[in-house]
Amino acid sequence: MNLVDLFSCGGGMSSGFVRQGFRTIGAVDLEVAKPSHGTGATFCNDTYERNLGLRPMSANLAETGPDEVASHFGFGAGDVDVLISCAPCTGFSQKQSRNHIKDDGRNRLVERAAVFAAAWRPQYVVIENVKELLRGRHKHHFQALHRGLSALGYDVFAEIHDLKDFGLPQSRIRSLIVAKLDGNFHLDLLKSEPKTVRDAIGHLPPLAAGEADPDDPMHVCPRISGHSLERMQAIPKDGGSWTDLTEDQAHLRIPSMNVEKPGSFPDVYGRLAWDRQAPTITRECSHPGNGRYSHPEQDRLLSVREMALLQGFPPDYQFEGSLSFKYRQIGDAVPPMISAMIADAIIADMDGRGAKPEQMRLAV
Repeated sequence: MNLVDLFSCGGGMSSGFVRQGFRTIGAVDLEVAKPSHGTGATFCNDTYERNLGLRPMSANLAETGPDEVASHFGFGAGDVDVLISCAPCTGFSQKQSRNHIKDDGRNRLVERAAVFAAAWRPQYVVIENVKELLRGRHKHHFQALHRGLSALGYDVFAEIHDLKDFGLPQSRIRSLIVAKLDGNFHLDLLKSEPKTVRDAIGHLPPLAAGEADPDDPMHVCPRISGHSLERMQAIPKDGGSWTDLTEDQAHLRIPSMNVEKPGSFPDVYGRLAWDRQAPTITRECSHPGNGRYSHPEQDRLLSVREMALLQGFPPDYQFEGSLSFKYRQIGDAVPPMISAMIADAIIADMDGRGAKPEQMRLAV
């Protein structure tokens, strides 16, 4: 069974499908970060190639069409069984204040999936995005996609789930969409006992800030010093927050820590709790000041490997590029353990078994 992955990032979605027996015959990502970085800056295509053996095409999918992609990889319209199209989510997220007013031009990329589906007629189209794609201010982009796919003969399944319900050791609320050509489809993933931070990373050896594990180059984290280190050391272990800083530690607060509203942004510089799920890992997870991304006990940011395990990546997955872009690739990814479950649901549907919960078992 062949798949093509649009907006492929570091291969999170593809990785899960490949683990379940699918073959990638094409992938596309422009590797864009900040405009000042230019294209190719994120190195996600290097990561995809290293782990999945195929070099993604670097192209702007707002302009590049299905004929160009098919020609680049040498496949035909009838060769694609599954089309994955996880367009950027930044313009939909309501955590970005500008999205309450402005419709980001990148949001239209969601609708491009219908253009590729019309050309290749894959049996399934798979999309993951933030919950606001289905419920938010700019949900008209999903509605346009729905109309486009329906007109082509697809039945569109779309629901919002917290992925922790399916065994991800992280609270991650996302829209899951699967469209099936000429037939009905219902995605019914197996719910499981919640997995915790301890379950995911508790076995890893201790690490000092700025060090790398000699046995695993991905078990590495940035250096921290000065006031930042002193602040980290002052945050209580196992779930503490900057709001726990006492008055005699007030010099460790930064200006945005509004002491008159101690509940504001409590996750900033916060530590994870061992026996809870991690909060949502985002592309900004490379700095402790961007969220609750610090180790429960050790005075440092989570390592690349720890962040990847919380995001459901296999324990041997390798990331390319600078340290900050390794973190970004993880935060931008679809958790592979979830994409593997989606892949298995599609296999069950292909086999005529339907999406029965007892069959939604992740292959090891």
